[in-house]
Amino acid sequence: MIDIHAHILPGVDDGPADMAGSVAMGKIADREGIEGIISTSHSKEAAALGREDMQARLDAVRAAWQDAGLTLRLELGVEIFLQPDTVDDLQAGRLWTLVESRYVLVELPYQPWPLYAEDALFGLQVAGYIPILAHPERYTAIQADPAKMYTLAARGVLGQVTAMALTGEQGPGTKRCAETLVRHNLVQFFATDAHRADWRSPRVSGALTVAEDLVGGEAVRAMTETNPARILSDEEIPLDPTQPTQRKGLFGWTSRRP
Repeated sequence: MIDIHAHILPGVDDGPADMAGSVAMGKIADREGIEGIISTSHSKEAAALGREDMQARLDAVRAAWQDAGLTLRLELGVEIFLQPDTVDDLQAGRLWTLVESRYVLVELPYQPWPLYAEDALFGLQVAGYIPILAHPERYTAIQADPAKMYTLAARGVLGQVTAMALTGEQGPGTKRCAETLVRHNLVQFFATDAHRADWRSPRVSGALTVAEDLVGGEAVRAMTETNPARILSDEEIPLDPTQPTQRKGLFGWTSRRP
């Protein structure tokens, strides 16, 4: 598995406090079968430090992990808090893509859904970038209507589901939404969004079992291996979304299985 969303750089954002904490994360990831990680610190802190500094910090983590006997591939990215001027920041070099590809990992406020979101995502695409929406299962607008993610996917926006969402560790509503997005091919990546060894750690085995029960091993391999490898080689990722149909139940809106 290649994890495209993880906070592994010590002392940068709300990830590990020090290098020992980062190494501890690496050991967990290694035991879980993760072979590569794209480091995605939050854009506010990453932009303040600058790309050169962030690359140096990643190189230091590489060295520390190698000294600990870890062989995971580590690459540089950033998790961008999407704003109307994000394209300007990318083109000016204040922010950057995943592994120097066209792919950009973006997040939004969990609520409310920003009025600028669709225009900002479209602006990225017009500029030649391919947006990946981080953890769409957490946004209350998508939880209320997963078809909102279908509308984005139909326009070429990709999605990344988080392991802990599928295991229910982020609440039942988030789990239901994550399952719906996975079933309907509305997310193309499976990631940890790991932060520390003792909080939101890079554990994936339980969530992978849930995902395989939902869509089968081949689809899970696409989310964990094939599609992340396409980021590394900057290749196109095919989309085949299906629209969730909704029904009103006792506990609110739920998605029918396809």
